[in-house]
Amino acid sequence: MSEQESTRTSAGASAGASAGSSRVDEVLERASRAFVAWRGEPVAARAEMLARAAEVYERRAHEIARQMARDMGKPVSQGLAEVRSCAAILAHYAAEAACVLQPEAVALDDGGRAEVRLQPTGVVLGIMPWNYPHYQLVRCIAPNLLLGNAVVFKHAAVCAGSAAIAERIFAEAGAPEGLVAHSGFSHDEVFAAIAHPLVAGVSFTGGEAVGAEIARAAGASLTKVVLELGGSDPCIVFDSERCDELARLAAAMRLSNAGQTCVSPKRIIVRRDLLPGFVNTFSAEFLSARAGDPLLAETVLGPLSSAAAADELRGAVRAAQRGGAEVRGDLTRDDADPRRFAPVVLLEPLRDQPVWRRELFGPVAMIVGADSVDEAIALANDSPYGLGATAFADTEEAAQRFAAEIDAGMVAVNRVRGGSPALPFGGVKRSGFGRELGVQGVREFANQQVVVIDEGRPAGGARIA
Repeated sequence: MSEQESTRTSAGASAGASAGSSRVDEVLERASRAFVAWRGEPVAARAEMLARAAEVYERRAHEIARQMARDMGKPVSQGLAEVRSCAAILAHYAAEAACVLQPEAVALDDGGRAEVRLQPTGVVLGIMPWNYPHYQLVRCIAPNLLLGNAVVFKHAAVCAGSAAIAERIFAEAGAPEGLVAHSGFSHDEVFAAIAHPLVAGVSFTGGEAVGAEIARAAGASLTKVVLELGGSDPCIVFDSERCDELARLAAAMRLSNAGQTCVSPKRIIVRRDLLPGFVNTFSAEFLSARAGDPLLAETVLGPLSSAAAADELRGAVRAAQRGGAEVRGDLTRDDADPRRFAPVVLLEPLRDQPVWRRELFGPVAMIVGADSVDEAIALANDSPYGLGATAFADTEEAAQRFAAEIDAGMVAVNRVRGGSPALPFGGVKRSGFGRELGVQGVREFANQQVVVIDEGRPAGGARIA
């Protein structure tokens, strides 16, 4: 994710970590009181609240999508898809509550038995980016509420409207006051909250420089942290029978959310003999998209989040062009709306340029050729990031190698990964650490408590919180 857009970096982060404010104390104390009550609720009651929240998201879908369009330029059609994803996550955890929180039985060598039980730990601080104003929130909130934690979140400033709606949705669904709270914290207040004794964990999605600051602050307080810091995902195309189809699919994936997506095919690696046809089909599809009004149903490409983001991206493309890369597309700045950025395709030479190792957050696609599976894997792994990857192969051997040898937290072979809430989300290398969603997302901020049971004495029917 763009450093500029994720959250404000500062030279004063260390000073902010020691700063305090009555607002931080008030918000966290209210959340802590809500947590104490919430953890005592039966799992079924927590699941019912998540199910009600899913219903509210579905009922208010158009209102939510329009607010996202106003906040950060997401086309309404894509906003509606995001709302559906939120409802699906909430409904998934509601339906799977008993299974997700089921104690894990462990047989002991001495014939005794033990269980690993997931217990809530307290208040989780979520520091959220702007590119998916609700999905990012819900993938943090849903597993933690099911577990029994409270969530206080600090959203990106441009998403204040969406943040307020999210808080109201959970209140309408029956969340106690303070359990899901939009903090409105300033930068210094965020670092004060990270150091606060009532914060049990921190979840951050954003740029790697800010993520490093947050990790340092959390480490100083011995606070658990989960970081998702973006990616420069490879998409490998070695399937000759579906070359044109895959070119159109890759173009649609890269255009989604105006290219402002962490898991998006930013570096496309194509078998050399397929390259000319793939580039022509991809370029025709990709370059025909025109940025429009995100509030209109027919718009597929909205503006970038800010004029500064568009100018930064344009500068990166021009630097690659000066380095010899072929540029297809129009780099002219739209003075009528400087947030608009026309799609651009970057072609060889690329792999020795700085742009190859950057995360380009916008509708820019890099395409290179590879002569072999070995070269394709080497190119895919030639990145400081390791969030997601997609590969299409026409042999089983190649498919298995792509799955086994690509350094990424999430790899899809011969299909698009999709967004199932049952699958953990996260990466390796400079894409961060920890996981959201799936059972793993519940475990991140849980006390994985070991209970050893004396077979001669009943455990007393202790209820799982």
